[in-house]
Amino acid sequence: MVGRKSIQGFMMGLRKPSGLCLAVPAMAMAFGTASMAQANLTIMPTFDTTISSSSYASTIEGDINNALSFYDNTFTNPITVNIYFKTSTSGLGASTTAIYAPTYAQYTTGLSNNATAHPTNAVQATSVANLSFGNDSNGARSIAASSADLRALGYIAPGTLNSSGNSGSGAGYVYDGVITLNKTLLSGWNNPSGGYSPGRVIQHEVDEVLGIGGTGSQLNVNYAGGSNANTYYGPMDLFRYASAGVPSYTTSGTATSYFSINGGTTNIVGFNQNPNQPNNMGDFGDWASSIGTFSSTNNYVQNAFTSSSQGAVSVSLTSPEGIALQAIGYDVPVPEASTLALFGMAMAGLLLLPRKGRKP
Repeated sequence: MVGRKSIQGFMMGLRKPSGLCLAVPAMAMAFGTASMAQANLTIMPTFDTTISSSSYASTIEGDINNALSFYDNTFTNPITVNIYFKTSTSGLGASTTAIYAPTYAQYTTGLSNNATAHPTNAVQATSVANLSFGNDSNGARSIAASSADLRALGYIAPGTLNSSGNSGSGAGYVYDGVITLNKTLLSGWNNPSGGYSPGRVIQHEVDEVLGIGGTGSQLNVNYAGGSNANTYYGPMDLFRYASAGVPSYTTSGTATSYFSINGGTTNIVGFNQNPNQPNNMGDFGDWASSIGTFSSTNNYVQNAFTSSSQGAVSVSLTSPEGIALQAIGYDVPVPEASTLALFGMAMAGLLLLPRKGRKP
């Protein structure tokens, strides 16, 4: 389920190393000299007492750490992503994500600079080269992107959530995402009769905190009490197509919308085009599923709807999720370390209250 939240009432400013202040509070940011071979993305989990005090704590924490290992061992962005994990007895999995809103030019400049810094990454190179074919290539709208994704692109964009998923600043407001998992539906988590694959559900929600899946699209998301529906695009909306060279940004349940990094020429996977079935819980940023009226035959982590019988699947570099993460700026190792020239970028972004997503 997509959470509808209002815009946070203050500006989040960044400045170049020269000290040009764009807004208050101001923060310095630059890409610096780096060794890609030594850099690693690290997802730092914090476990709520609903996990740590559970008699299944070791199993739950082990499943979460195993699910996170793919990201830690695969992507080389030198950032730490802080995620708070808790359990409940409702839904299946849910995430709340810290969101900022740089302009289209600011976000795509970050993508372009990151692609230039990693020339052997074919996914990034292709996706950036085809941005002009996608939604909003004239740059009229801002891009609502996760704090983790913006830091992956080199911006300073701190996590803004506390353990309750509320957005703010100061002590305790340090998380990029808060993930809630249903302990009664996941296999081995107080569920002796079986259930859903924990890794699949965990990775679905982690992907949203990183910036793809439901959080990656702003289609039909209303901030400020519904007064500005479709004011923003999400990162994944830049790669949403109806056909070659024809972008798609519609809530029509009969529309063709699919993920493509080469201007719509290659249909990698269809997007979910109906959030209302089943249970009004689907996200337009998730993939079309083999469940429900609007379906496909795939079985991926980021499917909008799934069943326990579909078993355990996981994200890989060649799965649609892995390709999507690379397209929005998550780097993979290069054969040899390179030195990046020092350069700065400035971004004055509106900080949005957290975006919530839920997987049925």
